Amino acid sequence: MTSDKYLKIITTHKSGSIASRCQDILDKVGKDHLVLGIVFFFDAEVEKGYLEGEAAMVSCCKEYFGKAAPMVTCVAQKPVGTTLTAEVLYLRGDGTVEFNDDYLVIRNQEGSELISKGIHFPYEGDTAVQAGKVFGRLSEILEAEGFLVTDIVRQWNYIQDITKTSDGLQNYQMFNDARSEFYSSGDWKEGYPAATGIGCSEGGVTVSIYAVKGCAGISKPIDNPIQVPAHKYSNKVLKEGKVAVKTTPKFERARLLDNTVLVSGTAAIKGENSEISTDGRLQSEAAIDVMEHLVAPGNIFPGCPRFRFEAIRVYIKHEEDIKAIVDTLGNHWKGVPMHFLMADICRPELLLELEGIGTTGRFLECCCTDSGEALEAQAGGAGRIELCEDLPCGGVTPSRDNITKVLSEVAVPVNVLIRAHGGDFVYTEEEIEEMVESIRMCKYMGVNGVVIGALKPDGSVDMDAMRRMMEAAEGLSVTFHRAFDECNDPLKALEDIISLGCDRLLTAGHATNVNDGASMLKELVDRAAGRIVIMAGSGVRPGNIGQLEISAGLREFHSSSHGADGRTARETVSAMVKG
Repeated sequence: MTSDKYLKIITTHKSGSIASRCQDILDKVGKDHLVLGIVFFFDAEVEKGYLEGEAAMVSCCKEYFGKAAPMVTCVAQKPVGTTLTAEVLYLRGDGTVEFNDDYLVIRNQEGSELISKGIHFPYEGDTAVQAGKVFGRLSEILEAEGFLVTDIVRQWNYIQDITKTSDGLQNYQMFNDARSEFYSSGDWKEGYPAATGIGCSEGGVTVSIYAVKGCAGISKPIDNPIQVPAHKYSNKVLKEGKVAVKTTPKFERARLLDNTVLVSGTAAIKGENSEISTDGRLQSEAAIDVMEHLVAPGNIFPGCPRFRFEAIRVYIKHEEDIKAIVDTLGNHWKGVPMHFLMADICRPELLLELEGIGTTGRFLECCCTDSGEALEAQAGGAGRIELCEDLPCGGVTPSRDNITKVLSEVAVPVNVLIRAHGGDFVYTEEEIEEMVESIRMCKYMGVNGVVIGALKPDGSVDMDAMRRMMEAAEGLSVTFHRAFDECNDPLKALEDIISLGCDRLLTAGHATNVNDGASMLKELVDRAAGRIVIMAGSGVRPGNIGQLEISAGLREFHSSSHGADGRTARETVSAMVKG
């Protein structure tokens, strides 16, 4: 088994110096979990801007973390809708971590994992020269720690001006030739790494690797049934490099590592040919189709019960396509943490590329009232926390201090219940405005999402109140809570909630508990048809979660983190996630 790690996407909307924006992100990272690495994505259009930005962010991290500073990688890709984005990798399980200048090694009883920062030598020669130096350094790292090149399971490749051609030589092809030389010492009988090869505006060639040695779990490549493996491309789609024989991009479409699926850069390519549509929405839909073939549970392995994305990164080529791509992908993968970056794609006709990380494990959101409960739920494998207070009355909005403490101590996403009072779900004008202000506060604090709901006295969804709260929540994940179970017409309410743009619906199936509402849960899943996530809650426990998953086709579950049947809270959560 590999160590238990977790990736969190953190953004800032602040303006000002790169250092001040970096500091705002670091204030949201927290120090209560070991941070292994941070990848910053920022706008840099010239060499000086890139080097100064990188130096500022590295300096900020060293000052913030001190001797426990994580690896820092800086990528010149402009974030969409924010001024700076970071992907933060935490260790939330056991393992001894050895930090070195440009890589780290995690060791536990099962084996070892090696993660490098983005290795680069910017502006020291052309793409071929830089790539040669990068792979030379990676060879030194692997050899020093006793890893083989074939132990690499995931690789990220950032190439400045990726499609640019000089004297008939394309940068991406020169990079692929250097990668092929780097890989030439391995037999690769177990398949190549999952990988992304993508453009950046500055910084030259940057490569980061993740390698695993000695861990006893599954490690296997995943092919896409509607794509030719990239390492088997014909000369028709390869460009000219510096070597006489063109070499292919050597990566797998995805790779299964234990129950984690590492998804490579994926675009609208079928067979080995690009889908030639210049419409951002249509090309997004084609890319979704390709991706869904790749991560279909039966394609991951025979009998695979499920797959869900934990995070998605999207690269967009042109500013004018941002809205179409963001809307199309966001509507398809509702509720999945996702961020969008401006970057050149490896083929001129491609408008977008996406990659991700997912799991074949069951997704469980735990309702918690403080950081102690949240940490126990996280340790048991909960994928998200719903934070509230005063559970005996059904839960109300937690205090600002409570939210702050949980955000600083918990690595998994945190959604906050927004509810002005216990009891019913009918609110006064003053209470609606109070909830709108609470949503704005949560958004400013950097929560993942909010959990909201409002009804009219006749039992219908209060669309006016909901629209006001949805407007305040723009940019956050939104769950409509169990007010749904007290509505007068569940099927009409479902359509109203979908029309509002909510990402998920928390429900017991219009009943007091999921056992009584099992048949309605199935009907809601069928009627929703992927337009919204149906999340079952109220009475979900280790003894019934598996049957609910099978009978109703549910993908997400909501439960308290309290122990049951002699188990601790952590053991109970683990039983629901893994059982």
